[in-house]
Amino acid sequence: MSFARYTVVLLMLLLVPALLFGAITAVYTPEPYLVLQAKPGPFTSDTTFGAKLGILIVTTTDGDKIYAPTWGSTDEVEYSAILRGPMRSYPGGPFEENATHTFHIMSVAYPYGYPGTPVIRVVQSPHSPIIQWSPYTVNVNPFRVELYLMSTNSTYQHTTTYWRPASYFQLNAVYTLPITFNPVFSFVSANDYWMNVGWMMNNGEPNPSHGSYVSVNGVAGADSTPIVQSSAYTDPDNPGQPGMTYGDPPQMVSYSVFLTNQSTEFNLADAIGSKRKEVNTMSITVSNGKVGTSYSQKVIFTDLTPVSTSAEFRMLPEESGPNPIPFKLYFDSTEVVKGEAITWNNLQNGSNNTKTIRIGGINQNTIDSLASGTYTDTISVEIQNP
Repeated sequence: MSFARYTVVLLMLLLVPALLFGAITAVYTPEPYLVLQAKPGPFTSDTTFGAKLGILIVTTTDGDKIYAPTWGSTDEVEYSAILRGPMRSYPGGPFEENATHTFHIMSVAYPYGYPGTPVIRVVQSPHSPIIQWSPYTVNVNPFRVELYLMSTNSTYQHTTTYWRPASYFQLNAVYTLPITFNPVFSFVSANDYWMNVGWMMNNGEPNPSHGSYVSVNGVAGADSTPIVQSSAYTDPDNPGQPGMTYGDPPQMVSYSVFLTNQSTEFNLADAIGSKRKEVNTMSITVSNGKVGTSYSQKVIFTDLTPVSTSAEFRMLPEESGPNPIPFKLYFDSTEVVKGEAITWNNLQNGSNNTKTIRIGGINQNTIDSLASGTYTDTISVEIQNP
């Protein structure tokens, strides 16, 4: 039996767009790590301070247009967000622990193309126009919109922040958000070019006669898309909790998979019935992880025979004529279902993450009825983010 090493390492969640109406496709990619920075994104003054949250890319085909683009279902941002951590209250003053400052989710759209002059708006509740309240047709394709968490609610790209500029925040310090911070959105487009946002929307949701939800990452409807993911928070002492570090972003966690053997030969008799023949060892190396933090990956096994043809793993004869030999594959003690993911939990930073691959379940009567010879299979191993 031969094993082919086929490694797929994904650093962000795969996003599969789908269409709700016409030919408008929307994909939202949250930032993998949330870090506070001076002069983030389009803001030009080093007094501004905030964190990039994610990017929405909307693509149209077949002549379709985006009319009156709107953030829907934005109740979670009604009261903005209170950041807590060391801050100054006057120039050159001491950093006061547990000080608070109100931050705002800001929408930065590029209706004239990216890069270009942005349209900046505060995201408000229960819905909020991305460009303007009056009718608007987006003529750029693709249409890019970014989301930021900012210490200012100014919609001017070149604004200067006077109350608590970036210099009032402590470099490399952690700033926490309320535990309830979990903003979501839906993306809405009007049905006609003359429609305005106020007429189209009704308390955060579109009137079906005037507008429609656009599917984002394959999901449509109210509260369809989380703006941040818990794994993006960068408080080293409280991973997964709403907190951000002021400074450079950390290195992204990456995964590499290794198989001890590229090919293995064995006697079929060693894998008959309840016998298990160890044929390989798989290890995953976690790079740039945090010591003491557990990670997980999905592991998917397939072979040369498509699942649509046979749900069984099968060894095929090198010479035509004999029937294939079905067998069972085991990942440590777990029986593998071909094409279905097995979650490998408790992965630790480094390379000390190992499991064995075994074969068993071969029917004695099957091999007794076959001519002697060589039977082979090629098993592919894929890893994905959960």
